[in-house]
Amino acid sequence: MKYKQYDFESYRVLTIQSEQFKNVHMEINFIDDVANLFMPLRSFLINLMGYTSKIYPTKRDMLIALENLYNSAYYSNYSRLGESYISSFVLDFVSPRYINDSKYLENCIKFLCEQVLNPNIKDNKFDERSKEIIKERIHRSIDHYKEDAFSYAFCESRKYLFKDSISGQMINGTHEQLDSITNEDLINDYHKLFEDSKADILIIGDLDMDKCVKLINKYFQKKSIVEKKYSNTLSNKISSYQELEIEGKYAQTQVLMYLQFEDLTDFELYAVSTLYLQILGRANQSDKLARYLRIENPLVYSRGIRFDYPNKYLLIYTGLKYENVKEAIKNILKALKEMETGKIDAEYFAIQKEKVMSNMTMNEDNEEYLIGEYYMHILFNRPLPEERRELIKLVTIDDIKKLAKKFKKTMTYVLKEANDERN
Repeated sequence: MKYKQYDFESYRVLTIQSEQFKNVHMEINFIDDVANLFMPLRSFLINLMGYTSKIYPTKRDMLIALENLYNSAYYSNYSRLGESYISSFVLDFVSPRYINDSKYLENCIKFLCEQVLNPNIKDNKFDERSKEIIKERIHRSIDHYKEDAFSYAFCESRKYLFKDSISGQMINGTHEQLDSITNEDLINDYHKLFEDSKADILIIGDLDMDKCVKLINKYFQKKSIVEKKYSNTLSNKISSYQELEIEGKYAQTQVLMYLQFEDLTDFELYAVSTLYLQILGRANQSDKLARYLRIENPLVYSRGIRFDYPNKYLLIYTGLKYENVKEAIKNILKALKEMETGKIDAEYFAIQKEKVMSNMTMNEDNEEYLIGEYYMHILFNRPLPEERRELIKLVTIDDIKKLAKKFKKTMTYVLKEANDERN
């Protein structure tokens, strides 16, 4: 596996050459400061650009073009990492070594570049039919979280905990925000995407990367030069502890416990936290949450854990009967306390360390995982997987204890099941 970076005036190309993959994964990414944009507008734009283009003005035209590229797949995506907003345009295609067509690689690269450089704009307006289709899709997605008890509790609880922060906002915005977006807004935001964002092109596969980069430079143009450093975290103030109970309409109660934290050291973030999460709630049936909530005390139907470093919180969540809420919270606190005091069997600790490193190695069979890790390394100096494995080897139980004490419980949110025979 060979990493190589190519720098041009207005963009850079990050490549991983590897013989282990039969496909090629290529992305054109734009990274921007979230404070510099209106998230619902940018999300609308990126969805729209992933649907049609000037060259392929209908979805059918797009699908035919992709079939001619041996059933390649094209899509757009977007995400927020702390203060950074990343817009992505992706093409997955078969490695050229399996295709008997000397122009195939060039046609694939040309296709992706053209989708980004030639959106479906005519007379300074985005195609109205495409715009309405995407708008309706986003309207549906805005309410999609309400269909599931956990998703609803997760989205609503963050609105309370992060009421004055973008951490509590939904990336697609509200129905009212979406309806307020005009064609002029979309056109202006498209130009803003190119003028104010940093552009990176990522590609991984069994390719001659020097040749690929020459082709990219032939078809991709960006005039503005943006030199910024971006942050993948938000500095949310640690809240005073609060408890909320909300009446729900779902068949199952949800309990969400949030623990916030300040900045962590690189060692804590990239190594210690991985083992902390594994032992607390990610080791299948052997972790502490499983032991106290499912095995020794059958209190919950489901449980899980999320570590969101960009927004600086740890979340423990469970689905259960309302009558078991108090006992479940008691056992969650017991598990957290044992992490603070280092009540961890040494042999078990060693086994989980090996499992974590083994899982990381298995993930390296995935192209998107590898190129994503490389991108985070370049953007935010995250250690590459091989470096993280070496750091994980150094973690001790004392390191776990030290990290555990940095997590401050700030909210317990209970979404009560719908009224039934209990009442």
